[in-house]
Amino acid sequence: MNRFIKKAIPLLVAAVMILSMVPAQKAGASSSGHLSISVSPKELASEGNVTVSITLTNTNSNYTPTNPPQNTTQPTNPPVVTNPPAQPTDAPTAPPTDVPATPAPTDAPTPAPTDEPTAAPTIAPINPPGHEGSLSVGGAAFAPASGGSSSGFAIMTSSGLRSSGKGDYTNISISNSYGVTFNTTGVVIPAGGAKTFTSTMHVSSGMIGVSIPFTVSWIDNGNRKSETISCKVNRLNTSPYLAFSRKADPVNASEGTEVTVTYSFTNTGSVKLTNITLVDPQIKGSTSPMLSPFSLDPGESKEFPYTFTMGNSTVVSNPVVTFYAQGSYTQLTKTSSKLVIGLIQSQLTKDVVKGNPTPQGVSFTIYLTNNGNQTLNSLVVTDELGNKVSDEPFSLAVGESKVLEYFVPNPDAVRYIVFNINGVDYNDTEFKDNTSSYVVRPYIDTSLLGLAFTAVTKTSLTPENMISIEFEVQNTGSLEFYNLSVSEQQLGYELYSWNKLDVGASEEAVVDVNIGSVRDLVFVLTAEDSSGNTYTHEAYVTAENIDVDSMVPSADPSGSTGVEVVEEPGLGKKLDGLITSTGENLMKWFRVLGIIAGAAALTMLSLGIAEIVIRRNKRSEQQ
Repeated sequence: MNRFIKKAIPLLVAAVMILSMVPAQKAGASSSGHLSISVSPKELASEGNVTVSITLTNTNSNYTPTNPPQNTTQPTNPPVVTNPPAQPTDAPTAPPTDVPATPAPTDAPTPAPTDEPTAAPTIAPINPPGHEGSLSVGGAAFAPASGGSSSGFAIMTSSGLRSSGKGDYTNISISNSYGVTFNTTGVVIPAGGAKTFTSTMHVSSGMIGVSIPFTVSWIDNGNRKSETISCKVNRLNTSPYLAFSRKADPVNASEGTEVTVTYSFTNTGSVKLTNITLVDPQIKGSTSPMLSPFSLDPGESKEFPYTFTMGNSTVVSNPVVTFYAQGSYTQLTKTSSKLVIGLIQSQLTKDVVKGNPTPQGVSFTIYLTNNGNQTLNSLVVTDELGNKVSDEPFSLAVGESKVLEYFVPNPDAVRYIVFNINGVDYNDTEFKDNTSSYVVRPYIDTSLLGLAFTAVTKTSLTPENMISIEFEVQNTGSLEFYNLSVSEQQLGYELYSWNKLDVGASEEAVVDVNIGSVRDLVFVLTAEDSSGNTYTHEAYVTAENIDVDSMVPSADPSGSTGVEVVEEPGLGKKLDGLITSTGENLMKWFRVLGIIAGAAALTMLSLGIAEIVIRRNKRSEQQ
């Protein structure tokens, strides 16, 4: 029996130590490795106050057993502590080593002599400061963890305490979104210790039956750690109750953006809820239910996400939920406050003024105005090559304007300038915009350009409205022209073209044209210089004319007209013919008008005679 006791004592002590480290679970409370939480009372019939208790346990240990003994043989020279302090009343008290051991109970059998050492295991106090009440068995000592907690023991050996190298919990804080404050100032939880923090929380009706989270953070060996733990206050009565909420992501969106509205349902009562329906007219765009009817058992929750595309106006979420309590035929209704999903209008008005070309280049003035409904930030303007137009990023409040100046040096080849604007909007969403394209060509001195354009009739107008026109172009300047093309203003298509017109050269062409009717003709010549700049000249012809008609081109960009005036022969004869033709036409119209007037007079005379006859007949009948 003595041998059995000696072997069992270490195992029993180890079991006590392990069991003491398992935290007790409180009814209705949740817990984690470091945290536990409880509320009192656990149920409310309506809104009210509860007490919240959060316990933080330091899971570090100061002491770790190193090669614990494998047998219960008492060492020859067991450690002895001189003048130990008084033992707590609830800790086992062992007699000093120089006092005879207490006799065993009378009903215990006397151990027979064996070959084991005759010395029984001695339970001696090992009481270093801070570890009063420790227990020593077989050369190893089990002491309550620091802080006086009974949740675990630190193991001590004859060679002294052996630290694990882990330390205290400091800088403790407890955060939440319910306005509950806990006094954690200056609190330090030593390794193996625990501390409970208590505060009062007001529970609204909407908080009953739903999880209420708290986040606890602390510093452990220089590292910030945190955990979140939740509690729940149940509803006391048995009435049906549905907790309902919803949220939108994002709450502000531009046109075409997808917005997700998430609806949350929780049965916080103790009666099953059935036939739950949801209607949110502006979100879905109709008054029909947004999802199939469903049920919720007591304590059960459900989330329903619905995604729609933002249009060109603000949307207001105004949901209505209907449901029934199981066994009841009365429809119940749950509503929520309105949620406005704002329309983001990130918009810039862009006006660009292009200056006149110079030998050095072309200047641009850019006017930007924020005509949206939110501030634009971090705006950067660049040209199509990535060169910065603005030195530093800038912001534009709603209605604010900014003027930027930019100079484009004279290019070697044609450039198509586009100004790109980049930034972010109210939601830090990327904003992009750009201007139209503006052409910058290599500089051409327009004073060196000269072009003459004439058109004359070669044949008279035929009954089929065909006429033959002769065109002539002449380069009177000192620079070549390219891509010359002749068209008629009303017809709108090309009549003739030349690829190139050298300096001092002239070209002629005769074209037969169907003009559709007797009318004045306007012929347009377009030509380009070596940089691609376009110039326009016009010539005019009357379709009835058969002689050469002088034409005057429009002014070219240099300011010189480049006009070649050609006098038309036989002008007096043509004017006389025109006047004679006009007189004859007028006589014809006078004859027609005379006939119409005569017919009208005869008609009036006939009507007068008929009226006289009718009146005479009436007088005869009266007599």
